[in-house]
Amino acid sequence: MKYLLAVIFAAITVSSYSQSFEGTLTYIVDLDVLPEFIEKTGIDKETLLNKMKEEDEWSDTIRITYKGGNYHMSLNNGKSCAIYLSSSNKLYLITLSGEDSDVCVVADASVDKEYAMFGEMPKIEKLDTQVVVNEINCSIVRVKWKAGVQDYYYNSEMFSVNPSLFKKHIHDGLSQFLEISKALPIQIVKEVNGMTRSTMTLIYSESKSVDDSLFTIPKLVKDKKTYMKLYNMEIMRVKKAKSKK
Repeated sequence: MKYLLAVIFAAITVSSYSQSFEGTLTYIVDLDVLPEFIEKTGIDKETLLNKMKEEDEWSDTIRITYKGGNYHMSLNNGKSCAIYLSSSNKLYLITLSGEDSDVCVVADASVDKEYAMFGEMPKIEKLDTQVVVNEINCSIVRVKWKAGVQDYYYNSEMFSVNPSLFKKHIHDGLSQFLEISKALPIQIVKEVNGMTRSTMTLIYSESKSVDDSLFTIPKLVKDKKTYMKLYNMEIMRVKKAKSKK
């Protein structure tokens, strides 16, 4: 209950005094494996989660910090992060620890991957349904691709945002969602057809002043051995500083 009250208080405060939310939203994440996937592969939820944890690909908690048109997403208990910069309209997924600590996947946020593959944009619509999430009344915007569906749950009076700040962020249908909602999501449910369903649910929020240094991108270079570009993504390396002799 104390987390819910904190979320509501922060939302009321930011809606009253700011055009766009600045601060951090904390989500818990759950993953379900669909029955048809288990039947085809024999891989259940426990097996898949254990594999993802072994490979540092699972985050049970995600913290997203917003300032203006930028956001910073903390993943894998701080082992990696994703940074979006509106100035470049790029999303940088940076590995912060382990043997791949110099790897950075750079995604062009202006590209919808399914459009790049099939030439079709997703269908985006506001549903007539109203749903209660953690005692918060939410509307739903659905983004539907051939490969799956992503539902954004939101309350238009909580975590207000100026959609023009993210107008070029086509990836994951974010710009289209914000154009409708004018607010950040309370919950995100993403289903990959015949495979998995992941759910991100807001549990805590903190309205605060955010330092610009959080959105600093290290110097990146192409690595001739591993450089690869696929649709809207390319794999880069963090440039290592020259050692002083």
